[in-house]
Amino acid sequence: MEAKSDLGEWKWLQKVALLMTISNVLMPFFASLIAFSVLFRYGWRAIATPLNIAYLWLSLWMIFTTFTAFNFSIAAGGLANFIPYFLLAATTSYIVRTPEQFRQFLWLLIVGSICVSGFGLIQAIVNRPDWILPQIVFESYPISMGFSGDRRIQSIFGHFNETAIYLLMLLPINLHFAIGKVKTITKSQQIITAIALAMNIAVLIMTGSRNAWTLAVIGSLLITIYYRQWKLLSLGLLCTLLVAWGIFGQKLGIGGEIIRSLLPEGFVQRLSSAIDPSMADYGSTNDRLNAWNYALYLIKTHPIQGWGLRNFPAIAQSTGYDLRGLPHEHNLFFAIATGSGIPALIAIISITFWNIKAALKPQLIDQTEGLVIVTAIAIVLFGLSGLLDVVLYDPRISMLLWYLLGSLYGLALFNRVDLHSSHVEISR
Repeated sequence: MEAKSDLGEWKWLQKVALLMTISNVLMPFFASLIAFSVLFRYGWRAIATPLNIAYLWLSLWMIFTTFTAFNFSIAAGGLANFIPYFLLAATTSYIVRTPEQFRQFLWLLIVGSICVSGFGLIQAIVNRPDWILPQIVFESYPISMGFSGDRRIQSIFGHFNETAIYLLMLLPINLHFAIGKVKTITKSQQIITAIALAMNIAVLIMTGSRNAWTLAVIGSLLITIYYRQWKLLSLGLLCTLLVAWGIFGQKLGIGGEIIRSLLPEGFVQRLSSAIDPSMADYGSTNDRLNAWNYALYLIKTHPIQGWGLRNFPAIAQSTGYDLRGLPHEHNLFFAIATGSGIPALIAIISITFWNIKAALKPQLIDQTEGLVIVTAIAIVLFGLSGLLDVVLYDPRISMLLWYLLGSLYGLALFNRVDLHSSHVEISR
């Protein structure tokens, strides 16, 4: 498997990584051009690896479930949330093949995230919710230049949770760069990542996403385990337990009032409302439980082929089930199983696990200065976020996820060729 150092797609991929967040229409379009360029220039055999063939079979299964769907046209549209990104991952694994490329690609993603956090900070500073940017700028939704009524910032994404999950996924990678774990970047590059980290954390907090806040803590603990900072891990666990005690202790009858009084009131109210039915924001928790109950019923009814992707609200409407305004299952795994059946869910989980496992080799960990580890953590955090929401419907989040998966697999292929097929020259 030969890779050319002057591969034009690599140059364009870097531009997309840097500018990916500025448009949810134009950037997916350019990304698709790069993917089809690889496919047409080098042929199917260039990407016909075992994992990519698994993507192909999964795509065929999803197409089959579209023909058996409750509503064919809706399910056909739902394929766009998956199959194009399988191709994106497959072609990215052909483009990104060396630790140097991988490092550069991730750094550009971090720099590009400044567009998200920078715009979010501008919204917070201007704080004029009545100023609405025209939809033509961001295509599918209006953007308010200020905090929402419940004091949340959405930046250039359509929803607060989408902004939060995008920044969350980059958090472990950003931290790894910013604290100097990657010695092969320049000092100025490290400073840029440190600035990006501070901005991203600030906007992540202002999104008000309880899901992302919790996962940020989990991600931080996973990173401290990888760094083997046992004292820091112990301190982090202690602080987490104290905060949880302060927020939930009174409700559970185990005290914590003193700790609660030391925490910001808005932070306490936002988190405690997740389990307190007497609070207004508990409605989002209750609505999720309601949607999950119906999703489980649908999965039990059609466990193999599902009901068709994105058909969940249409089925609920036809049966008179009240989803209370929710547009989807609010659980990624339920969404996949409801749409294309349990086999599709098992396949996606298996492919993702296979992909990550292939890259977590000691040689690659050393060559990338630990970047494969923190990238794997980023993907795991995305998976955990899927327990409470579905954010794949924004193309930029899907692009980020499958770019990370594809680049990890490309490294795994490079490593395998380097170890077992030394007669094949990989010049990158």
